[in-house]
Amino acid sequence: MTQLPSLTRPTLTRKGVFFGAVPIMVAASLAPLVSLVDIWVVGNYIGKNALAAIGLGTVIYGLFYWGFGFLRMSTSGLSAQADGAGDERAVQAHLFRAVPMGLLIGLSVVFLQGFLLAALFVFFPAEGSVTQGAHAYLHARLWGLPATLASLALMGWFIGLARPKRALYMQIVLNVINAPLSILLVGKFGLGVYGVGIASAIAEWGGLLAGLILAGREINSRGGFDKTVIKLKSLLHLPALKKLASANGNIFIRTMALNFGFLFFAAAAAKQGTLFLAGFAVLMQFITMTALVLDSFANVAEAHVGAAYGAKDSVRFDKAVRLTSESAAFFAVFCGLAIYFAGPFVIDILTPDLDVRASARQYLPFCALVPLVGAGAWQLDGIFIGVTRTAAMRNAGIAAVILYLLAHYILAPRYGGAGVWSAFLFYYIARAVTMFPAWSGIKRDVRG
Repeated sequence: MTQLPSLTRPTLTRKGVFFGAVPIMVAASLAPLVSLVDIWVVGNYIGKNALAAIGLGTVIYGLFYWGFGFLRMSTSGLSAQADGAGDERAVQAHLFRAVPMGLLIGLSVVFLQGFLLAALFVFFPAEGSVTQGAHAYLHARLWGLPATLASLALMGWFIGLARPKRALYMQIVLNVINAPLSILLVGKFGLGVYGVGIASAIAEWGGLLAGLILAGREINSRGGFDKTVIKLKSLLHLPALKKLASANGNIFIRTMALNFGFLFFAAAAAKQGTLFLAGFAVLMQFITMTALVLDSFANVAEAHVGAAYGAKDSVRFDKAVRLTSESAAFFAVFCGLAIYFAGPFVIDILTPDLDVRASARQYLPFCALVPLVGAGAWQLDGIFIGVTRTAAMRNAGIAAVILYLLAHYILAPRYGGAGVWSAFLFYYIARAVTMFPAWSGIKRDVRG
């Protein structure tokens, strides 16, 4: 059962790029809202020790969420290529491989949580009551991790098929369940941090259920369910599994390298002193918002570049790269200007401390350059995920971190805080430059 790509997605235009990116931006903005709601409920209904426990718990839960982010990225690229090739059977097969994989990984973490949490808390020491509260929260919330990881794969499938609104609807359902349920379990039934974790876990399963219903509708709209897809011969097709395992492994290593770079940046900021670190924390909010915007255009690139690659359509491929990159560049300039000119006002809103305000303002120009120098890295990530050049991403990620460390140890000792920020800007440039050697191979392959 096949279906022509032209029947499943419209011709890409600048308007299409923008309206494809907006739902992804909103969905990405809603993703961390679960933890924010947890913090708000605890802060208003319990107290500061519980708030510290939730804060620690959400950091540790985030390690699992981001660590297994390859489930979204690999599924997005592979499903986009299958869609572009008009292989409807492969489109469905990627869904039925990735979602169970997310469930199995999540269940493995749930059953191993005693060992895993004991190891992780060694790296996050805290007061006894805070550690105890974080344990209670995580023991409850981790029951939702299988749904969280399966949802990541499902959202990747939707993004790969250029259906970002369906990913957004999943996030909306999740948050509509989480907020009132958290208030009910904590405010009325007095379940404390455990109740907050249970509410989040239930909400994650609700979001997954909504996603599966939407996936069913998507399959029906594309000609119906192919029963041969769920046969073991199809699901355990060795070449497909090898490709999936390779992509997931490469992206995992690349993600770890990327996380190391950001953790090193945070550690370098801490070494500059409390005042610098406080200003750094404020400025990182601008970078987070920038990532939400520019990542959305990279996600659009994943879908359309991947589909063109799967179809071996070089004209369509070049157009997808050009239109998504032009939009990303425009919004990179917009974000940079917004940070530079509106930044001082936002800084004043985020902190009343005059010294912290001064520190954040001092390094605001560096922060405003992040969208401009980082746009290429974000965009190439999307393109490389779309064509599943994950080995090149892995190698580039490792090389970029090494170059970043060299730049830091050259610049930071000599220029202090300015050197710390300059090295971080160089890191974005290194992330883009180290991917360029693979570009010629991609262009050659897309021509068939």
